[in-house]
Amino acid sequence: MGEMNEETMEAVERDALLMLTLTPGLGPRSTRRALEAHGSAQAVMQASAGDFSRLKGVGDRRGGEIRKALDDLADGKALAREKELMAQYGARAIALGEPDYPKLLALIDDAPPVLFVRGELRASDATGLAIVGSRKCTAYGREQADRFAALAAGAGLTVVSGGAYGIDAAAHRASVRVQGRTIAVLGSGLAKPYPAEHAELFDLIAAEGAGRGAVVSELPMGSPPARENFPARNRLISGLSLGVLVIEASEQSGALITARLAAEDHGREVMALPGRVDSAASAGCHRLLRSGAAALVTNIAEVLESLGETGTLLKAGLEAEIRGGAEQPAPSLFAQNLTGTQQKLFEALEEPGSIDELSGRTRLGVAVLQADLTLLQIRGLVTREDGKFVRKG
Repeated sequence: MGEMNEETMEAVERDALLMLTLTPGLGPRSTRRALEAHGSAQAVMQASAGDFSRLKGVGDRRGGEIRKALDDLADGKALAREKELMAQYGARAIALGEPDYPKLLALIDDAPPVLFVRGELRASDATGLAIVGSRKCTAYGREQADRFAALAAGAGLTVVSGGAYGIDAAAHRASVRVQGRTIAVLGSGLAKPYPAEHAELFDLIAAEGAGRGAVVSELPMGSPPARENFPARNRLISGLSLGVLVIEASEQSGALITARLAAEDHGREVMALPGRVDSAASAGCHRLLRSGAAALVTNIAEVLESLGETGTLLKAGLEAEIRGGAEQPAPSLFAQNLTGTQQKLFEALEEPGSIDELSGRTRLGVAVLQADLTLLQIRGLVTREDGKFVRKG
């Protein structure tokens, strides 16, 4: 039997990766750890129960369950069904590390190994603004979500949200209305869109050739919505965005989870819109503002100001890169015009360092470091290896 060509090998590896996403007990983090430990999805497929049990957070019992689940999938029926659903819904799977995988999302520690996508993702979607808030919003909240999303999309930002009732849906619809771009991140598989009443909206966003954006999920196509899916979904909303704008969130709103992830884990900007002082629907926003966890914004100019130099420079760099294409190799803003703090940070990276080490070397605050490191990673000037940041070139 002859050797497999490169295209066949890629197809086999992709099938193995899809099988891992279908395996009960193997979540995104465990899958990434298994891939790092074994080098490829095909190798993970051959791993023993003991191999799985040694992964962080797995243990003996779950390791055995994962191995059994993989054996149960060996007949290929589940994989065939997954491919049928992908074809039926016009979806594709993009693996972490592939060129089409969103640049910003790839930078977070727990980026999904596979992202299922309907519609079109573009490099320019790295200038994403998440707009999140209450499902049971007031007329004020819906009106403001519509206003901010329309203006953000008109300014060239991609509006990212969760496709839910209330604020999310208003933001998506406004983006579509002004012919901007939007990304809906689902807490269910793309073949089981939730809420079902928004299926038409998701079809509109993902319509082939329309350029309106994409509907994405890290879950297998047929995954139903489940309560535990949504906190994990929120990290993708934050991970796909430069900043998060919270519009009308109660004290218990899931939007506050997105805001916390954005600020504490992803180094993103967090903004909040104030509501009526006596409105329970805005109590979560007011708490963010009172604690200093979010910047107060009342118009799109203040949103763009909050995104600051990072958002402005990144947008300019992406536009230059897209305009130039392969025919104009002149350097874009990805590789020039560093700010003072970015230059200081770049020089401090003569030796790899963690956030704490870099803070000690540069005397810069953690928030400034996180924002600048994000931009430098997107530009391709810095990468992250074994928990430390490394300068490239």
